[in-house]
Amino acid sequence: MQASFTRSFAGGVAPIQATSTGRPAVCQSFATLAGAYPHVRLTSALSGPKLHQLTGTTLVSRRHEIVCFAVPASVPESVNDVAISLKPLPRAVENIADDPSLHNPLQRLHRLGTGWFGVIMEYEGVLVEDTSDLHSKAWEMLGEEEAKPRPLHWALKRAEGMKSEQAIQEVFCWSRNPMEVRRLTARKEEIYRQLLGDRTPLIPSGVRQLMEVLGKHQVPVAVACSAPEARVQPVLETTGLWPALEAVVTAEDVYRGRPDPEAYLLAAQKLQRPPVRCVVIGNSNQSVEAARECGMACVVVAGRNPLYELTAADLVVRQLEEISLVNLKQLFQLEDRVDPRAGTELEVEEEPEPAPYAKTLTLDRPW
Repeated sequence: MQASFTRSFAGGVAPIQATSTGRPAVCQSFATLAGAYPHVRLTSALSGPKLHQLTGTTLVSRRHEIVCFAVPASVPESVNDVAISLKPLPRAVENIADDPSLHNPLQRLHRLGTGWFGVIMEYEGVLVEDTSDLHSKAWEMLGEEEAKPRPLHWALKRAEGMKSEQAIQEVFCWSRNPMEVRRLTARKEEIYRQLLGDRTPLIPSGVRQLMEVLGKHQVPVAVACSAPEARVQPVLETTGLWPALEAVVTAEDVYRGRPDPEAYLLAAQKLQRPPVRCVVIGNSNQSVEAARECGMACVVVAGRNPLYELTAADLVVRQLEEISLVNLKQLFQLEDRVDPRAGTELEVEEEPEPAPYAKTLTLDRPW
């Protein structure tokens, strides 16, 4: 006669196999388990037509009852003549991208591979040509028009990638009035459009090729920038890049721009990828700072900038054509296995006590 038991614990149910011969032996096994765990409710599934339940020391006959009982977390390997083998459910995840709650093993296996990630690209300097010189000239013209202090060169470099409202309040310190800030922002956009004219920003070489490769391998792509949507969307539609993008995050979607990672985190949420499985493709150290802040990998397109100034990124290339899918996959090869049961507290290492100081007397002897 064979009786099978199960153990209910935090995180799942594990079966316990108890094998014995004869109905009296099974009842004796039940009594042995009940004596070992007096506060546990036991239920057995016998191979016969009836189902027997034992609570304490009383054996009650029932029919067709679900097999389940609870035992303490630690169960001995054997109790007298009953051999018990535990089969706990898997609880440790494979890596930081694993999701044990997925019921489809193929989806979970796909997440474990290095090909499951998302790409977040900057707008100016990566997806379209860099027009930072026009932005700097627009800020200077706005300062002269509004009789504001002329922005210095370092302030103009710091304002790159920021929202216009953020630059006016925190970098140029022109105003703190929300209405005045909005008015200056709108006027700056008008000056920029006048300087840009009717021409459309050019698409750097390698952008379309990279987008085609990512789309072929089902890698979602998003754009995160601090420019207003009225300026970004027409350019993406005109160049034909809009259908290849899964999400577009503009200035209206976030409160702060770079180096704040808010835009990157929102883009990762829209791509349905965790931040640790996203790659940011930017063109400055501000992109690297924002990516590091939220745990993302970063690839920098240096362009005309010196390569040694961008060594904080995971990968630095001169042009977008140098980036391949293999390069992006290699950024996730060094992921560590994660055990959720392990504690997050850091252990303080005890420093060994220094040996007591001993004086040494040296005598110089003539030879």
